[in-house]
Amino acid sequence: MNRSTCLLLITIVGSLGLSGCSTRPVINDPELMQCWQQLESLQNSINQHDVQDAQYQPVAGFPTYRSNRFWSSFEPRALSKEQQYIWRRQLHDLGMQSLALEWRNLPSATHAAVPDFNRFRQQCDERLFQYSLQQPIDADAIRIADSYNDLNRFLGLYALIKYAAAGSIAEYQQEMRERIDAFTELQPPTRRYRPPSTSATKSAEFEQWLAQGYQQHPLAVPQLNAGQLEALFLHHAPALEISQQSNADIPGTAQWQRNKDQLIRHINTQRTSIYTYPSYIRFQDSVLLQLNYTLWFSQRPKPTPDDWYGGKLDGLVWRVTLQQDGSVLFYDSIHPCGCYHSVHIPVHSPLAAKVQAHDQSDTLEPILFFPSTLSATDRPRLHLQADTHYLVNVTPDNADTSSADSSSTYHLQAYDNLRALAAGEGSRNWFDADGLIASSARRERYFLWPLGVENAGAMRQRGNHAIAFAGKRHFDEADVATLLNLPPTPAKPLTHP
Repeated sequence: MNRSTCLLLITIVGSLGLSGCSTRPVINDPELMQCWQQLESLQNSINQHDVQDAQYQPVAGFPTYRSNRFWSSFEPRALSKEQQYIWRRQLHDLGMQSLALEWRNLPSATHAAVPDFNRFRQQCDERLFQYSLQQPIDADAIRIADSYNDLNRFLGLYALIKYAAAGSIAEYQQEMRERIDAFTELQPPTRRYRPPSTSATKSAEFEQWLAQGYQQHPLAVPQLNAGQLEALFLHHAPALEISQQSNADIPGTAQWQRNKDQLIRHINTQRTSIYTYPSYIRFQDSVLLQLNYTLWFSQRPKPTPDDWYGGKLDGLVWRVTLQQDGSVLFYDSIHPCGCYHSVHIPVHSPLAAKVQAHDQSDTLEPILFFPSTLSATDRPRLHLQADTHYLVNVTPDNADTSSADSSSTYHLQAYDNLRALAAGEGSRNWFDADGLIASSARRERYFLWPLGVENAGAMRQRGNHAIAFAGKRHFDEADVATLLNLPPTPAKPLTHP
């Protein structure tokens, strides 16, 4: 079942759950019943105006819950009462945060006809959450739909096509290896970009913050406060060097811009922004913090009119996965379409030996691994090719940081800002309701559809990045073994640290 079908079923089930609540004794509470009616009114208006946010998936039977692959990787029955409470609170908070953004994105004229969300949340948040705790939840309810269309795979004879696709994948990966192996410098002219400042925090302090974050969380998920996260993002923020052939090679800030009677997506190249968010992944018996950085370009130019891969919007996603002590386990990267996944393993990482020993010869789509020369203290410099914006090398950033340095400064923004950008008199999600950006479609989708990736080549929202054509794999997989196609390591039972 693909994601869009699953979301439709979840919406139907959730609506049935809402309409059926009057038969439950607890709904005899008039204040709770009023909250459910307001929730139903909000959700109906959001669906009617097609402003759903697809960053997190709804949980069937729990209209205020949403989840992702990491949070759905917990086994509810294995959690203690305290852990279950914290875990459910997380799902509820993700749902309410998403609902708040969807309400903001409703047409301004409709706000008077639906409950004010801020008042609704103040009055109903805790009531709805406490009610949800009374309902049993199991692994089936929180299962996350994948980002593949199984019907397309069936109709496109995927069982046979995947072998032909494997040959093309191998050719592309060999080409990328040769690019990186032969790299000396980018074709000039180039432009460099650096983060706004360097965090003064020392590695020992990061390690202390993480240790406290692990210890204080009942699920051993490293929760840091906003200031600590900001310092970490600054500390690991990459430097950029981009070959410049046109304005399409200048990263910018995502905006909605009015063009006659409609709003269109626009990349403001006068101000360069990188959008950040934290995420989590399991490694052996630990949960690790990941730092995600996304930048946007206005387009991938078409070298010829019949080019298969060019189109509106392009970008890069760079991710840093930290070990419990704050050192880097690995770096990896994709474009916002989910394409071109590459993994960079520092020599000091415990993954280095595992990757070297792992035989991928019988894998249809091997992971594109590169050994990294970055030391534990190096800031990475990402070298991006013009037009295609391929990541053609990652090197230590040894740029002069004095006033004579000609680098431009970029700004860090929260990725969640993309979910409700200023648009006319109101706000609008940068992404469509299905988590894609249809206007960024590429012609490659016409020959890649049998592999099951919806609208292959189009830009995608966090949580919707399919990164494999042969098999199924997502950028936000819940564990390192699945993400990197490594033999799994048996995890220890979850216990309080």
